[in-house]
Amino acid sequence: MTNYVTRLIAEIHLWGEKCRGRTVDTVYFGGGTPTLLSSPDAARLLEAVFTHFSVKSDAEVTLECNPATVSREVLSVWTKGGVNRISMGAQSAHDIELKALGRLHSWDDVCHTVEMARQAGVDNINLDFMMGIPHQTPESLIKTLEKAVELSPEHLSAYCLMLEEGTPFARRGAAALGLPDEDRVADLYELASGYIKSCGYEHYEISNYAKDGKRSRHNLHTWQGREYVGLGVAAHGYVDGVRYGNSRDLGKFLTGEDITESRTEISPTDAAFERVMLGLRLSDGIDLSALTRDFPVKLTSDFSLRCLKFEKQGLLTFQDNRIALTEKGFLVSNHVIAALTDEMEMT
Repeated sequence: MTNYVTRLIAEIHLWGEKCRGRTVDTVYFGGGTPTLLSSPDAARLLEAVFTHFSVKSDAEVTLECNPATVSREVLSVWTKGGVNRISMGAQSAHDIELKALGRLHSWDDVCHTVEMARQAGVDNINLDFMMGIPHQTPESLIKTLEKAVELSPEHLSAYCLMLEEGTPFARRGAAALGLPDEDRVADLYELASGYIKSCGYEHYEISNYAKDGKRSRHNLHTWQGREYVGLGVAAHGYVDGVRYGNSRDLGKFLTGEDITESRTEISPTDAAFERVMLGLRLSDGIDLSALTRDFPVKLTSDFSLRCLKFEKQGLLTFQDNRIALTEKGFLVSNHVIAALTDEMEMT
């Protein structure tokens, strides 16, 4: 791990030079379990980021962590180094469900980690949860959310379990795992959304909820199509109109080879479609005037007709030249987005 951090710092230095003159207002340590790093390595990594990049004084600096791999000492190093937000994969408050997911932690570990984060001075905590998992019922989901809210996190994320190709779950299959069908998952989604909102959280993105002023700034950047630098093995970034991906080959990275594996120039057409696709994930929706101003795109007459149709169906709102999905629309977002982008023409 020390060798990895040394190589990562070299990459940070390189990108810091490339981005000279630009400011950073969010930093996210994730994509794994950075809390496994030793205290000296964590301190070196944090120092490198703040040395080689111009990070705003009020930047949101997030540390992703697994509740089973955190100690007071580790949290102290990260928070003293600049971390002011913790994102934790809690997943469930029921140990039987956590075990079925192959998680190492228990719900007690989650509670203990939240307590340690608070004692370390962190006033912005996110807890991730999953829906549609083995053994989960509507009752167990509500109990999970009740226990979560008792911890007073500033942010909650509730995602539906996806079977990713090549994973053990995908090889076993939904039936063998006893996973619910799409209709039951949709019911769980609506149940979770209703409960979380009733507890004072804003449902600002399909799977994300926040207390006032605590939306995830880092994730908002992605949904708004803004630039970001991806650092490390398997990281992805989007800078100067180019989306790039780093190789998953750890050996290459450690030897200092260029691990950039893919580079794709995002055309104005692609950028316009992404603005719609990602923007409609947000409750704020899309300003159509800004869309046609920022991109060489024309919205056909059928675009407005489709918007009106979806509005009548209760799937979106359409007013003041702004469209936004409703709670009902979030459930069928892929369908709505595909239909709308079909009616966009490039000029």
